This record gives sequence, C-alpha cells and structure tokens, in this order.
Amino acid sequence: MNHDYSKYEIIEYLGINMAIPEQVYSPHDDTDLISEFILEWINKYEIPKGNLSLKPIRVLEIGYGPGTISLLIISQFLKKKVNFFHAGTEINPLAVETANYNAILNKLEDKVHFLEGNLFEPLNTDELGTPYDLILFNPPYLQSEPDIINDTNRKLIDLAWDGGPTGNEVLLEFLNNLSKFLNKNGEIFFITSSLVNQETIQQTLKIQEFKILEQKSNHIFFEDIILYHCKK
Repeated sequence: MNHDYSKYEIIEYLGINMAIPEQVYSPHDDTDLISEFILEWINKYEIPKGNLSLKPIRVLEIGYGPGTISLLIISQFLKKKVNFFHAGTEINPLAVETANYNAILNKLEDKVHFLEGNLFEPLNTDELGTPYDLILFNPPYLQSEPDIINDTNRKLIDLAWDGGPTGNEVLLEFLNNLSKFLNKNGEIFFITSSLVNQETIQQTLKIQEFKILEQKSNHIFFEDIILYHCKK
C-alpha cells in the first residue's frame, strides 16, 4: 500500500475500526440508514448457521468506499458462524486501497474480495460472476454541477456524490445491469434521494421485474435519504 494511513485517527463505526483519507467517502446519514437495514436483514434472514459445508451465502457490495458496510456484514456473518462469500467493486482507487487497509485493521483481510472498477465490470471470473444472494449499492445520487466541478478540478471524492446530469444515471445503469448478477430469489438494497426522480427509479424496477419490499426514508437538511429493499 502506498498511502500513509498512520496520520489518520482511527474511527469506530458499529464495531468496525477505520482510517479514512479525505478523498474517500466516510460514513454519513445514508450509511447509517443502510447499516440499520442490513443488520435487520442479517438477523431476520433464514441463514443456516454453524455448518460451513453448506452452500455459502453470496454478498456483493457495489461502491464499498472505505469498506464500512462490507466489513460490518462480514463481521456479523463470522459472529453467527455463517458460510459466506463476499465481493465488492469500487471505482475510486484510493478507496480500494483504504478498504483493504481497513480489512487488515479489523483482521478480516482473508474474507474480502475488494476489487477496483466500475459497477459490475470487475466481476470477470466464474467465482466473481456467479449470481449473488444479496447486492447492495449506496450510489452517487446528486446531480452534476459542471459550473462548480468539471474535468479541470474534479477530485476522487466527487465520484462518491456525482450521479450524473439528473442524479440518477449511475443508479439506473446499476439497475439495468443487475439481473444477471442476482440469484433468482436474491434481494437488493440501494440508497437514493428525494432530489432525484423517484418515478424513473420505480419504473426501471418494474421493467426489470423487481418488487419493492419496503422503503424507508430519513429527512436530512434539504432532502430525504431513501432506502429501497427489493426482490425479483
């Protein structure tokens, strides 16, 4: 690893220790919302426990940032003695390095597959491309601001919030390419904002034959952060 992480204060998030450079997305309100539901999902999901010979539950996180949610899920599965396979993709190369550092920090480095690349592109092997039981995505969901941020001054951290001209472009690309990576009875969690067109999102889910199981929103300042929980 090339980045010097010794200069960062170690923060704790739901039992996960992390060092986070300023150009990597740190836990915010949207992280809190998806964490809450993931912990509920793990507690409610009927996962065979204690028999590591059983078929592993497969979990994929798109856009894992510093590894917050992925490491939380992995730690919970280990506590419950659940057989699992984890993979994640992330477009920010510094976040990839950071997540791997944080995995080592939490002694989980042998349980993660933190890959670099956009959305599903890095899943190019049989092991990685096999459909998953759970896919999560906390995407960039704000509209681009070309008058403020452009190709001359863009920073790595901008990848975490810039969702395209309407704010929905990255999420819609995810939804339109999701089906072949999700098991028949698989489930998805993703985050969006009331500032973008929810009708477009829901219409895309309908076209892709997803049923919305539940929605939850938290009002933060000038917007509602919205979580979707869906299933085929």
